[in-house]
Amino acid sequence: MRYRRFLVANALVDSLPIIYCNDGFCELVGWTRAELMQRSCLCDFLHGPLTDPDAVAAFRDALDNMVERQTELLYYRKDGT
Repeated sequence: MRYRRFLVANALVDSLPIIYCNDGFCELVGWTRAELMQRSCLCDFLHGPLTDPDAVAAFRDALDNMVERQTELLYYRKDGT
C-alpha cells in the first residue's frame, strides 16, 4: 500500500463525495485531505486543458451505471502542473 494513491467515495449520495483519500493521493495532486473531503470523486477540479472530455464522459458513465471500466484521465495538480 505504500505506493498506492487512492480515494474512496460514497456512491449512495448523488454528488459522489470523497470520504477518504490517502496521503499518497494528496501528495500526488497537491491538495490536502481537508480540501478534498466532500468534493465529487469525478474530480472536475483536477481537469485541465489537455484532459480528454470523452474520457471524462466515459468515467462519469461508468460511475452512473455502476459498471467497471478502464479509463485513462489526465489530471492536474493544484498548482496546474
